Amino acid sequence: MRGLAALVLVAGLAGGGCKRARHTNPGATIEEQTELASAISVADRRDSSQLLSGFHEVEQGAWRWTMKEFAVSLAPPPESAIKGARLELEFSLPQAVAGKLLGVSITPSVSGVRLKPFKVERVGDQKASFDVSYEQLRGEAVIVQFFLDRAMAPGDGDSRELGLVVSRIGFLPR
Repeated sequence: MRGLAALVLVAGLAGGGCKRARHTNPGATIEEQTELASAISVADRRDSSQLLSGFHEVEQGAWRWTMKEFAVSLAPPPESAIKGARLELEFSLPQAVAGKLLGVSITPSVSGVRLKPFKVERVGDQKASFDVSYEQLRGEAVIVQFFLDRAMAPGDGDSRELGLVVSRIGFLPR
């Protein structure tokens, strides 16, 4: 066991000069650490460690239902600490839930600062875009939380709280 601890310590010291960002999921193990991406596909197994909370299992290999609140960890894009960035959420509102969720508001929070809400006014695939100031994009990792003003409660044979069908979340440089 001492040998393993020494190996981990040496590996940590040897990696000290590395500038690659590591993901900041507090529940992750050393084996799960991967390079932190500034944009993720929620269905990609390689990106799943950046999903912090509020996501259900992958469906049809392409997307996940969210809960009313969900969060990810993202790397800021290059030069965003100077210019800011744009946060994009790619999602769908299925026709089957439109009666209960059409008009739902999505409010993101980046580094603890809430952004202007986006109101979902149609069914189908869509993209919500949010401007993020440079002050919120300092450091190697940024926690992005999303808050829906309502979600579908468990029922009709489904025990999950359902918000949106999300496929991708990420920062784009300005």
